[in-house]
Parts: sequence; structure tokens; C-alpha cells
Amino acid sequence: MGLADKKKKPAPAEPQIVLPPLEFKPKGANKGESDGIMIASRQLPGFPVITQLLAFAMLEHADIVMLDYAQNGVMVRFRVDGLPEVKPPMEREPGDAALIALKKLAGLNPMDRRSKQEAKLGFHFAKEDWIAEIVTQGVPTGERVMIRIEPKKTKLKSLDDIGMRSKLQETWRAALNDTGGIVIVSGPPGHGFPTTWRVSLEAADKFVRDFVSVEDKAKAEPEIINVAPNTFDAAAGETPMTVLKRLVLKQPDVYVIPDFVNDDTAKFIINELTVENRHCITRMGATDAVEAYCKFLAQHKALAPQLIKLVKSVINVRLVRRLCDNCKQGFQPNPQMLQRLGLPPDRVKTLYQPYIPPPPEQRVDANGKPIEIPICRRCKGRGYFGRIGIFEVLTIDDQFRKAAMQNPTPDFLRQVAKKLGHKSFQEEGLLAAVVGHTSLQELQRVLAPATKPAGR
Repeated sequence: MGLADKKKKPAPAEPQIVLPPLEFKPKGANKGESDGIMIASRQLPGFPVITQLLAFAMLEHADIVMLDYAQNGVMVRFRVDGLPEVKPPMEREPGDAALIALKKLAGLNPMDRRSKQEAKLGFHFAKEDWIAEIVTQGVPTGERVMIRIEPKKTKLKSLDDIGMRSKLQETWRAALNDTGGIVIVSGPPGHGFPTTWRVSLEAADKFVRDFVSVEDKAKAEPEIINVAPNTFDAAAGETPMTVLKRLVLKQPDVYVIPDFVNDDTAKFIINELTVENRHCITRMGATDAVEAYCKFLAQHKALAPQLIKLVKSVINVRLVRRLCDNCKQGFQPNPQMLQRLGLPPDRVKTLYQPYIPPPPEQRVDANGKPIEIPICRRCKGRGYFGRIGIFEVLTIDDQFRKAAMQNPTPDFLRQVAKKLGHKSFQEEGLLAAVVGHTSLQELQRVLAPATKPAGR
């Protein structure tokens, strides 16, 4: 039999790429257009790459994906529970292909690698709908892409959901439902400030009182049931007063004003609260409650004496990682540690810490052979899973107001608050550690004061 008579062996089949169960939902003018975008995107070589990347991010519990494009490749980072994690880099060719597919799905221009582009892209994963907020921007080294991932339907709806302890919830609800005063919601960037604002408004009693909000139309605010939104156009020179002059005729009970903007608004609110006994909820970016209080007064310095009489309560939030309930380890703290922390030895028998694997020399069996230490499937060996809020609520009394009249500075008023029994973040954090929500190491990481750069 000659060579020609031999049957040719079939060429080996190319391996099939199995895509994870992540389904994109591009936004078009209608269903037909959305389907067209999806069909066209599936044909792109980068479609499986971006699909797998986002699925991997979801499995890793990441809420931000960062892609940094440079000449030699693409750096990939995930933010998991507030901390960045470096992932294996991508080569430039598949990285470019993935970005083209992502921009196509999101309705952005794949050819524009310099301008700032923003869009939202929906997708379905693990039986839930999610929103990816995409921002791309050219940088000197190439291009930077940030993908922020959030659930389409918020999961944090109550004060209990965000981790506020029961006793503090009572205090904060009382402040929100008070009359004749100003309540300030505050927090630093990246620590759940927008969520605390939204959940606080949800927690207020809006069924027996008439709430109205005054917002800049360019700054999207969350939709809150029974809080009527009213917008002004700051870009066109309008201020909250543009709306407030009209709203006063409706005689609302509570004004929700994210930003006073100017003294005219402050004067209006002062009059409404002192003459009509109405209430006001506002917000301020700050690292703690006392700083928020001082910043609010400083923004309206000429009206500070009147505002000092009206501000009744300030809340601030910090996020700490929650210990993984599946693998956290309890330990018995020694008396010296408890004394240093100010905890009663007779009441605190156990504290908790993330799982610490044994040293290499102990990872052997009875015969001295190395054994593999199993990694927690829930937290992927991080020791933490999710984050929880630590809150401080500063309740303003007459003694604090008197001190603020004398010296409205953060350092001075923090000392006054401490003498008056105000619970600081450190004290609130220790309460969370005692019940096993977080660890002392995590509290130290988040609450340690920022170090100032050494002088030259």
C-alpha cells in the first residue's frame, strides 16, 4: 500500500473557548439596536478576553478594575474590599482587543485612545444584574481604563445593612427626625459616604413629614421615596435660592440640601428653622464628625454664630474590612492588651483575627512530607470578606456650642467632645472588634492618623 492510499489524519480541532456565565446588556435606542451591538461585539477577537476578565473580577469580589496600558503590556489591578491587588498582566495585543470590545459594547469610540470617554454598561452575572461604569483616558504612557462595578439594585437599604449598631441607630434616627435644627452627614472619599447619605435619608420618617430636596441638576442624586427632588442649574449661574424661593410656598417640613453653595442659602435656612421650626439635612466631606462641623461653619463664617445654635448632630463613617466568618480565628487577649485598649478583662474573653497559616516547617505530615494548606473558598485566603461601616455620631449640646463660639477649630473641639463623652471612631471600632466583626489589625490600618511628610 502506497503513501497515497493511507488515510490522512484529521487536523486537531482548535480548543473551544468556554465563556463564563456573564451576559452583557448593551444599551441601544431599542431592542433591535442593542441586539445588533451584541452580535457585532461577539465577532470581535477581544470579546472573550473582556468577558473572562470581568467574570474573574466578579469571582474575586472586586468592585473596581483598573487597566493601565503601556508600550510593553497592560497592568491589571482589582480593588477588593477597598484594597488594590495586582493581577497577572496582559500582553498588549489581547489587551487592545479587549478594550476595543469593551468600548464597542459600551457605545464608546474604540479608535479614540486619547480623549476622556465615559459610559455605563449593564451585564448579568450570578443571577443578578450589574452596572459597569467605564472611564477611559489617554495618559502619557498610553491609556488608563477604570471599570467600577455596582449592583443594579442596591443591597444596602437600612442602617442595619451598613453595620450601624442598634443603640447608635436610635440616636441617629432621633437626630434625623428632630425639628428646628441642622443635621450633617459626612465622610471621607472611598469610605461609603454616598451610601451613608442615601441610607440616612431612607431612615428618616418621611411619611408624616413633607421632605423636599434641592439639588444641582449636573450632580445626580439618589432617588429617595417621598423626597421630592427640585433642581437648579449651577452651570447657568443658578443656586439653591433659585428653587427655595418657590418651595417656601409649599411649606415643607424638612429641607434636604446636599450643598448650601453660598451664604444666601444659609440665611434662608436659618430663618426657616428659627421662625418656622423646620428641619434641614445637609452633607460635608470630612475625615471625622468634628472636622465636618468646623468645615461647615468655616464655609459660612459670617453666619457661624447663628449656625452654631442650629447644628444638632453630625455623623461620619469609615469602612473597615469584615473578618471572614468562615475562617476567622479567635484568640484570648492578655490583660496588658485589654488594659491598653481600655477593655474590661472580665467582659472580653475573646478577640478575633484573620486566619494565619502555620509556618512552612509545620506544613508537613507525620512522615515529614509537605502538605498543602487549604485556602478558604469564601475569602480566597484574604482573611476578610466584605466591608462594614464604623460610625461616630457627634451630638451637639450647649457646652459644645459654647466651646465652638470660643474656638471653632477641629483639634480644640475634639478635646471638648472627648471630655463630654463623645465616642470616637477608635471606641466604636473596638466595639466592632469585640463582637468579631473586624480585627485590631484592620482598625489600626484604617484609623491610624495619617503621617505628615517630614520637613526638609
